[in-house]
Amino acid sequence: MDLSNPSEALLPSVRGAVLRVLARTDAPMSGRQVAAVAGERVGYRRVSQVLGELVAAGVVLRDSQPPSYLYRLNRDHVAAEPLLILADLRGRLLSRITDAVSSWTHAPEALWMFGSAARGDGSAASDIDLLAVRSSNVDGDDPTWRAQIDRLAERVSAWSGNDCQIVEYDCEELTALVEAGDPLIESLRRDGIVLAGRSPLDVLRRTRTHR
Repeated sequence: MDLSNPSEALLPSVRGAVLRVLARTDAPMSGRQVAAVAGERVGYRRVSQVLGELVAAGVVLRDSQPPSYLYRLNRDHVAAEPLLILADLRGRLLSRITDAVSSWTHAPEALWMFGSAARGDGSAASDIDLLAVRSSNVDGDDPTWRAQIDRLAERVSAWSGNDCQIVEYDCEELTALVEAGDPLIESLRRDGIVLAGRSPLDVLRRTRTHR
């Protein structure tokens, strides 16, 4: 999965860019607005041509609002549901991870995504980096805990096509990283996405307060 634009491999070219823009909003948009959101590489003339083709196919609806037309995805079209799914591949991946962790026998204190996957600026070759905060009463070598971690890494790789790396610390180890000013901590504060448990801002602020 291209972590900066997950659906591009499945919806390539200008047509895909236009459909992704319209799938992410219910608000009618002019052709120039669609082109602006789609990005610098997508020209207005080509966007206008593609919008006309999609209107002819019934996938996009066009309303006359002089001096321009306004466009929106036809959400009643049979193609709308898969388009909406493709437009939210990142969100669906995060939801799958959250759902998987919710059934763990040894629940983590927190599970966060960090790095390029969290920032959304990675590529198809980028790893998906997760950090699991282990409860202090769970040993790192506990067979059930290890099986959970290994299984999650396998499933995330299967869901995304990217390698998944899971870093894990218990609460005391995390405190030590904060006190040492480890660069990982600032990355978590800046970019960390909560997948289970508390947010990194909450946990790391508390850790600093009580060190």
